[in-house]
This record gives sequence, C-alpha cells and structure tokens, in this order.
Amino acid sequence: MAGAGRQPYEADHTVSPPSPPSVGTGAIDVQVADATEHLVVLRVSGELDMLTAPVLTEHVQEQFNRDATSAPRTVVFDLTRVSFLGSAGLAVLAHAQTAAADRGDAVQIVATARAVLRPLEVTGLDKVLDIRPDMPAGHDSD
Repeated sequence: MAGAGRQPYEADHTVSPPSPPSVGTGAIDVQVADATEHLVVLRVSGELDMLTAPVLTEHVQEQFNRDATSAPRTVVFDLTRVSFLGSAGLAVLAHAQTAAADRGDAVQIVATARAVLRPLEVTGLDKVLDIRPDMPAGHDSD
C-alpha cells in the first residue's frame, strides 16, 4: 500500500529533478601565428563562448591598442580550428571589426566549418565581416 496521502503511482515512481547539465571549463588557445608591420594572424583553437571570449578579447585589444601612427594593418582571425562559436565570440569579432574600422585597419576571418560559419550567417555578420575560406597569400594556417 502506498504511503498515506499519496497516490500509488507517486509512492512507487518518484521523479527526481533533472541534474544540471555539466558545464565544461571551456578551452581556447589563441596564438599570434604571424605578425608583420601590415598583417597579424591570430590562430584560435577550441570553443569560443562566454567562458573563453575574454581571452580572445585581450588579444584583440593588444592588436588595436598599438601606436595610432603605425601603418594600417590587417588582423586575420584564423578560426579553422574553432569547434564552437557562441554569441560572446560573435561579439568579440564584431567589436574587432569596429575597432579596426576606427583605426583604418581591416579584419579578415578565415573559417570553413559549419560550427563557425552558421552563427555568422544567422546573425548577419557574414555581411559585415570579410570571411574567407583560405589564409591570405603567403600565410599558412598550420
């Protein structure tokens, strides 16, 4: 017999609240893969989300906080090794584009994976950012 005041189903089939989803620590690696007076390549690997976007933001700030009298520069974000691009990562890229335009610099995004291209398309950033399937001539993504 079920416990007092309980229906038989409730007594025999209790349902626990769902466990919270496991939250990854988020892993990202950002390397300055190539740097010249006119071009710098930031090679990004891993997941670009709210946990990891601040790491990329630091690198972006380093690139655009240099001497304002220096020659115009192209900052290339090599995202070919990015497995996830969330809204915080999209915001970093949009901010980089704005900061570059304010300085007379340029931003290029190198991406081939759907995990990166689809969020850019859905948000319309593919219309604002210079997205390419390959690295600029003379620069390798390895």
